[in-house]
Amino acid sequence: MNLRILLSFLPVAVFFGLTRIAPAWVAVGGGFAASGAVFYTNRRHRLIGMLTAFGFSVVALSALVGIVSNSEKAYLASGPLSDFLFVPVYLGSIYVGKPLVGGIARELMPGVAGRVAPNAALFGWLSLAWAAYDLFHGAIRVVLLSNLSVGEYLVWSRLVGWPMSGALLALTGWLIYRAAMAREPALVADAAPS
Repeated sequence: MNLRILLSFLPVAVFFGLTRIAPAWVAVGGGFAASGAVFYTNRRHRLIGMLTAFGFSVVALSALVGIVSNSEKAYLASGPLSDFLFVPVYLGSIYVGKPLVGGIARELMPGVAGRVAPNAALFGWLSLAWAAYDLFHGAIRVVLLSNLSVGEYLVWSRLVGWPMSGALLALTGWLIYRAAMAREPALVADAAPS
């Protein structure tokens, strides 16, 4: 598995560290600079690079608003906003017959996911599950961001999100691995859910 996905934690760590010692605009700028480094690292990778660019554009807009308004919360709004914006991306990928989870899995686990048809129904169902998760996760983050301080939000949004996303990630990996090893006809069918 490609571990470059762990780089996504860098902007949060930089932002959180700077919120403790610097004004809001410095913390936002530092978090944005770290996001830029993550984007730069992933830009050469086809699908993950495009998804990173999409997320980076949301972060850039939020960072601009956060710096201009001197608001850490405006910058943090990029999280739930990205969640909501990725829902139609997942659904659109299913509609065009190229489920997003399949593409991501092929980049992160090419030896395993490459054994499953790119348009397998499994990838469609998993893309649908991730869309539902992002919708739910985004809603929770909006509530937390509205009601908690910046520090509390950073802690609680991770405590709420990481177990759920970790469980869905583990389930996704296990189902793809199982389909790749068993080559089950029901999972490797040429049609995604419509």
